[in-house]
Amino acid sequence: MIDAYTAFGSHVRRHPGVHADEIPPEAVWLDLRNPTRDEEMAIETLCGIEVPTREEMREIEVSSRLYSEDGGDFMTASLVYGLDEGRPDFGPVTFILVQNRLITLRYTDPKSFHIFSTKLCRDGSGSGNGEGARSKQALPSPLHYGPPPAPPKPSRRGSQSADSIMIGLLETVIDRVADMLEAIAADLDRIGTDIFRSSDDKTPTPTADFQQLLKRIGAAGDLSSRTRESLATLDRLLPYLQFVLDRRKPQKELKLRVKAMARDVSSLNDFVSFLSNKTTFLLDTTVGMISIEQNAIIKIFSVAAVGFMPPTLVASIYGMNFTHMPELTWPLGYPMALGVMVLSALLPLLFFRHKKWL
Repeated sequence: MIDAYTAFGSHVRRHPGVHADEIPPEAVWLDLRNPTRDEEMAIETLCGIEVPTREEMREIEVSSRLYSEDGGDFMTASLVYGLDEGRPDFGPVTFILVQNRLITLRYTDPKSFHIFSTKLCRDGSGSGNGEGARSKQALPSPLHYGPPPAPPKPSRRGSQSADSIMIGLLETVIDRVADMLEAIAADLDRIGTDIFRSSDDKTPTPTADFQQLLKRIGAAGDLSSRTRESLATLDRLLPYLQFVLDRRKPQKELKLRVKAMARDVSSLNDFVSFLSNKTTFLLDTTVGMISIEQNAIIKIFSVAAVGFMPPTLVASIYGMNFTHMPELTWPLGYPMALGVMVLSALLPLLFFRHKKWL
């Protein structure tokens, strides 16, 4: 599927799901989602480039992700997606700057693209239907008497170019990554509260609760690692984009925005390292709590075994078959044996209690 975006000054209009033979030649941004071979050939014919395959996008070496070819600049980064669906993953997205056009090639659906597309069209002329409605309202009515209404004032914003759209899209991606890291940090805070709150409870923590805590910690750690890898690809992409912009000579303001993004990525990398250390700490704490609970259970069984040893000894003595045992003919022999067994069981328990071993 191809979504085309055309720009008229500062206004941008979206053409969703255009056919391969209906691509607007004035489109400033072409977004390819799971493109067919016919759509790829249409883009190659229109722009004079060779669209990378899905396997080429997955290459991890820098030379396969950042390169210039046939007058186009190719930049691939791994972006996280599927967080809202509860199945986070990451996949490669290729940004291609060729002439005055931006081409994005992706086989995933990051939410940052939806956010940026909505904002881009809303700040301009909106989507196709919305712009048509506004255009019709701007026309004078045949029943209108008097002079026609004054034309709208031109926007003070500069025209939308491929460079500005790509930088704005990357800014949205980085903002989305920051939001994900904030969500991870908040979840880790809740996990830490649950762990230490359970440690204050005098009753043993159920095994199911520990399993749930371990799953939550594992999910947070997995998302942190995926976010770290995504930031690593963005960290390599931004200097190359700066090099490309130096050659394309865009507005100075765009270069400053790229530098600001590079600083943001660097700070986010530091924050990911902090989250990784916090995840490791919570994991060690949870494992330690599990060990404490297991040791407490084993201690109870050990104390019970020690407590039953003296009564067992007494019962074993009086269970021996000897002829001359004074207590056998004594009327109080049976109650005395029971009392000795009870007393021999209570004395060790009282001693453990005095030593605070229980």
